[in-house]
Amino acid sequence: MYYGECQASIDEKGRIAVPVHFRAVMEVHDHDVWYMTRGFDKSVFLFHKDQWEKLQAQSPNTSPLDPRMLDFRRLFLGSVSKVKRDAQGRLSVAPHLRAYAGIDREAVLLGVEDHLELWSVTGWLAFQDRQAENYKAMAAELFGNRADAASNQGVS
Repeated sequence: MYYGECQASIDEKGRIAVPVHFRAVMEVHDHDVWYMTRGFDKSVFLFHKDQWEKLQAQSPNTSPLDPRMLDFRRLFLGSVSKVKRDAQGRLSVAPHLRAYAGIDREAVLLGVEDHLELWSVTGWLAFQDRQAENYKAMAAELFGNRADAASNQGVS
């Protein structure tokens, strides 16, 4: 689906010019409606309508008075902004989400398979620096065990 890292500009009206290769995927899959919300590590998550509906269906049915769930819902759902891609392929980013992520004029848009993430340039660089030492360990944890398991299946 969505892969890659692109520099993106935010215009004076708060719209992000979606890079061409992401726009092409959006057009092929009719991803015109997007839900933006607070992401992790000061990023903004962007979910196309179909993915948003899947997330909503997976949402646990807990009491609205469960304090932990209420806190999460306040942060995640309370900041949602529903937008539609305009004729020029731009998406409006709500001021509260731009402020949360520290985005002014320049940003980074990441394709993370089933969703997009919007970061400030400095936020994205800082995240990469924080995760640099863990990158190999994450890969080994996520993929190394699968290779070991597959090779062990052939052994009797």
